Amino acid sequence: MRKTDKKIDNAIRLALTQVCEALKDEVEGFIWLTHSVNFSQGLDSLVITFMFESQALLDKANSEQQTLQMIALAQASLEMENICLANPKKQCRFKVND
Repeated sequence: MRKTDKKIDNAIRLALTQVCEALKDEVEGFIWLTHSVNFSQGLDSLVITFMFESQALLDKANSEQQTLQMIALAQASLEMENICLANPKKQCRFKVND
């Protein structure tokens, strides 16, 4: 990983940490998030994964459109670091912690 890649990854991590802490208080069943990126493929390879306690709570978040709000919050937080998601709905995934 190049030095610039490390700086970008750190900016992503810091932005998403703030998102994670905010969502823990706002979205029932949300427990944590993670990200992955392949810098050789560029930032279009950035994927954010939001983890929920159960499928029922994820379904509830979907039905109340909270998942869309979660995507928007992550996108806004990253944009403050000059990091843009090319396709937020595809780059944000929602899973259940098994």
